[in-house]
Amino acid sequence: MSPLTFSIIRQSTQLSAARRGTVVMTSSASSSSVADNDATRKDKRVIETPGCFMYSVKGSVPHLTPDTLRLQGFGGVNVSIEQLLQDHQPTGLDKWPFTLSKFLNLQDLILLCDIRDSSSFTKVPFNTDRVVSMISNKGVRRLTLEDYLKVVRAYHPDIVSAFTDSISDTKEPGQKRVRKSVERSLKWLDQVLLERQGLDGLAQDREAEEKKKLKSRNKENQMPVVAETATVSSPVKSTTLPWTDVGLFAHVQGAQFDQERVRSAQETAKRTGVDGYIIDTNALPGSRDDILKMLKISVDHLPKDKPRLVYGMQAPEDVLQSIALGADLFDTSYPFLLTEDGKASLFSFGSVAAPTSTSTTASIGTATASLQATSISNNAANNRWINLWDDEHSDKFVPIMEGCECYACKGGRHTRAYINHLLKAHEMLATVLLMSHNMHQYSKFFANIRQSIASGTFDQLSQQFREQFGTEPQRIPGEIHEQQRIVEASLSKRNRLDSSEGSAATSGEATPVVSDPAELEALKEARKVEKAQRAQEKKLRQMVNKKEKRLQKLKERELLEQQKMGDSKA
Repeated sequence: MSPLTFSIIRQSTQLSAARRGTVVMTSSASSSSVADNDATRKDKRVIETPGCFMYSVKGSVPHLTPDTLRLQGFGGVNVSIEQLLQDHQPTGLDKWPFTLSKFLNLQDLILLCDIRDSSSFTKVPFNTDRVVSMISNKGVRRLTLEDYLKVVRAYHPDIVSAFTDSISDTKEPGQKRVRKSVERSLKWLDQVLLERQGLDGLAQDREAEEKKKLKSRNKENQMPVVAETATVSSPVKSTTLPWTDVGLFAHVQGAQFDQERVRSAQETAKRTGVDGYIIDTNALPGSRDDILKMLKISVDHLPKDKPRLVYGMQAPEDVLQSIALGADLFDTSYPFLLTEDGKASLFSFGSVAAPTSTSTTASIGTATASLQATSISNNAANNRWINLWDDEHSDKFVPIMEGCECYACKGGRHTRAYINHLLKAHEMLATVLLMSHNMHQYSKFFANIRQSIASGTFDQLSQQFREQFGTEPQRIPGEIHEQQRIVEASLSKRNRLDSSEGSAATSGEATPVVSDPAELEALKEARKVEKAQRAQEKKLRQMVNKKEKRLQKLKERELLEQQKMGDSKA
């Protein structure tokens, strides 16, 4: 029996398919897995839906300490294998003494483990019948199904996503490639389901590989190929323990082709043992309306009694439209991206402006005016967030948002001017305070959505939200605020100078003390020339080494050919 249960508490009685429910993870006392050694693990952990898994980077929710993390009101964390897996792993994972939840100190939350990062589309080389490509610390890494299963058994998360062929080499694949993606994903899902039950899901792969090798040997030896009769073998019991106490979410594929999206959803829904579904919209082409249409096609062909997790729908209005289609779960990459840009949330759902403090009426009036027309990095009028890199906030001695109960705003303990100062001083406390505020507002946003579904006002309040806050301005990847660019350029310059001084000290050279600006510029230029010369010398050495290796290989090949000719004559 699955440890994960999904219950629908209230279905919208209006036009939308919005529903309120709970995802409950129950730890089985009779389980023989490594999870039993974790005494601090809660018996029941809950995520209220519509809700979120907290987005993490390398297993850590960015900018939040363990105590502030648990103040946010989210019941789960999403981690990715591509960020966690070390270069030497999965070798050595069989020696892990405890679960990934305990390793990350997240035993009181529901831990979902997926293969790829859920926040954005990152282009990687194409997948094959044997491997899935992902981004690691040292570039592209290829993960096999066998290695994936080793990772799952070692990490033993609460929920794991099935091995899947998500197309990440292009945003507009052809229909043939999409069809292959659906077929591979279904095949791998069947194998993962067998392994989860303690059966050998890789037996047919090994058998096919042996036949391929035998055929190749027969061809080399010019032996006749005997026709093989197709045999259907029953699943073989594996030597490894089952892991039925881990929930399983399956990815729904299909890219931009309606027919393939329907086929993927219907076939995936037929598999028993799947606890939920993941629909990744990050790689889908087209406008937001096109993507929502594709999302609807998938959702409409999935069972209603299981949760649907959606990636890529991050902005509040996209979340609302996805919930109206029947989506249940998301991630918190949106507040993370706001924080990275120095932005603070001001939007709210289903409520009027928050009450203001009675102190400093003049300051509050100024703050309210800034709320109406905020200067932001892309110069677009916006009342859903403010950018605290903007100079106008350097003398705003008011909280980010009046009436907000987050760690940053509560009691007026941190002002916009202070956070503006921290950003320009490149202090990490700036992002800690911003992330705390943005996560709190996102959590409150979802809490109000759940309340609106319960009260039957979701559709009206969604329309009101769109009228009040409009749509999210397009975020251009890599674009940063001008003030942020200045600070980062200054830090980069300082680090380069420190590095050059450090290398001079290491080499035994005395670092000259120069006070004249002209002399300092000349010194910098001389160091730059010296660095360029060293780089050129290194490049030449590499070219010489390559030529020597190439000549060595040619000589070895000639010797082998001579030996073969001698053997044939003999």
